[in-house]
Amino acid sequence: MTTIITRLYSDSSAAAAAKASLLSYGLDEDIIHIITADVSGGAAAAMKSARVTAFSAKAYQAAMTGGQALLVVQAPFNPVGTARAAIKVLRKHPALNVGLEDEDVYLREYPDARHANSVMKSHPLLMSNSFSRSSHGHILGSNPIMQSKPRTSAMRGGGYMSKMFWPMKLVSTPKKGNSAIGGGMLVSSMFGLPLLTKNWSSREDYPTILR
Repeated sequence: MTTIITRLYSDSSAAAAAKASLLSYGLDEDIIHIITADVSGGAAAAMKSARVTAFSAKAYQAAMTGGQALLVVQAPFNPVGTARAAIKVLRKHPALNVGLEDEDVYLREYPDARHANSVMKSHPLLMSNSFSRSSHGHILGSNPIMQSKPRTSAMRGGGYMSKMFWPMKLVSTPKKGNSAIGGGMLVSSMFGLPLLTKNWSSREDYPTILR
């Protein structure tokens, strides 16, 4: 949704002062327009281009008999709160009364049926507004795509930190296996005892007690 905020001022200086306040508040200059009767192409065409409704444009044209200047703010729905902020700022800059009941007109944006089967249209970001001229036009007012950052590390070249300040080997260096018995000797063979796991090849080999 876009809000078309219009205010008619007595002259261009008053309109410029209101615009300066909007810019100081943080609004984008691309969404603010000042229209006078002698604007190139005519005031009517300029109002139509700024999306001022035909009913409002007729009232403003009738009141622009001298050097009056029309301030138009095309407040997009993103970033959230842009329209509310603009209206708040313009309260400090009283405008001329042209008989309009409401000078803040909400325009609903409708999807383009030609692109109903596609999420992307001309490659804008999702949840963007085609009428918004901001750098990214995202609803939250910030770029939703996080830029990749270069990797930083305290260590360069893949070296271990311990090798930089400790002359000894790494603690994690594997050690050779140690055994109390060297040469693979079995403990039982030291005492002349047979292994419990001895295989008996024939019946004659069985001990007498088992026959």
